[in-house]
Amino acid sequence: MTLNGYLITSTMISFPISVSYTFATKINMLTDSKKQIDSINNYFDFIYVLTIERAKDRQEKIKKDLDGLQYAFFFGADKKDLDLKTLEQTNVYSSDLDKMQNRYSKAMNLGYVACSMGHKAIYEDIVKNGFKRVLILEDDVIFNLEGIKHFDQMTKELPSNWELLYFDYAKHEQTTVKSYIKIYTYHIQKMIGGIKWSHTMIKNLFPKNHSTYLKKSGYHYFTSAYALTQSAAKKLIDLQTPIQFPPDHVLAYAITNELINGFISTPKLFNQQNPTTSNEIRSYIHQ
Repeated sequence: MTLNGYLITSTMISFPISVSYTFATKINMLTDSKKQIDSINNYFDFIYVLTIERAKDRQEKIKKDLDGLQYAFFFGADKKDLDLKTLEQTNVYSSDLDKMQNRYSKAMNLGYVACSMGHKAIYEDIVKNGFKRVLILEDDVIFNLEGIKHFDQMTKELPSNWELLYFDYAKHEQTTVKSYIKIYTYHIQKMIGGIKWSHTMIKNLFPKNHSTYLKKSGYHYFTSAYALTQSAAKKLIDLQTPIQFPPDHVLAYAITNELINGFISTPKLFNQQNPTTSNEIRSYIHQ
């Protein structure tokens, strides 16, 4: 008998070729994704997911979104439990150094201080446990299936002295003619005292080609998904004692000043869900 274009017998269902192909393709993609997730699990000594105690909604959602990944929740600082004045008095955070580092001489809000404290606590945990290489995720990421299928090749392309690898990032993603004009302009501004960045930092603002699936990192935003070595963790602890950078800016500062050897993956392996476009995700930095 036939039903809506499908041939149905008592022992089998025969699908049109296009339907069979689509179904098989999806099965193959899922199988390949599982293999790559296993590769990610095996490559890293430890996988952290940074969260806070009250973010129960995110924790439940990420259990589904990152199914198959062998991670542990790491509970960072919650801004609701913190007071800026106390943090300054105990030398945990310095608003003076924060303003000095900030391009516009502005201090970060308490939510960003808390987020920086959480990432720093992970760096300290890396050193304490002697982990050689780890994956750090924030609690609002999802897999980019197009990206993770290239994970094995990405790790083969990494030089032996790599220290940081972004798997998700924003800003300065491409290097264009306008990028070189901007760099030239910033160098002039630096010479006349109009910008705080060093000349080294300016020349490294944009990514540079490295290999098929990697680029040398520029100055990027996000700390939603990145790999880190123990040597980089030690350097980041020093740079954040006391806390003086937002979490993503300390990575970008260290990389563009050539203190840490950083790379970005192309394509990305993870995507951060945007609280402005998802009803399920809220920003705990601002709430």
